[in-house]
Amino acid sequence: MIIINVLLKVKPEKREEFLVFVEDLVSKSRQDEGALFYDCLESLDTKNQFMIIENWRDQAAVDLHNETAHLKKFIVEIDQYLAADKELKKIAYPE
Repeated sequence: MIIINVLLKVKPEKREEFLVFVEDLVSKSRQDEGALFYDCLESLDTKNQFMIIENWRDQAAVDLHNETAHLKKFIVEIDQYLAADKELKKIAYPE
């Protein structure tokens, strides 16, 4: 299994637009082959700080996801919503 966490610090004035934007990514990514879990959650302690949490069956599933139109759109457009650089952490567990 592969776990990917992406920390996103969203500009307060872009919050509502971001929520609509990320919902599109989440709903489509949940349908991707090999997606075990995919969601975007907000910090309880820090307003406008979000974490995309992804669990994938294997690297092949991640590779397929990385080629989807919805992820490519996210990568191209996400920076307009962010107050800081995104932070990505990836953990791979042996099968």
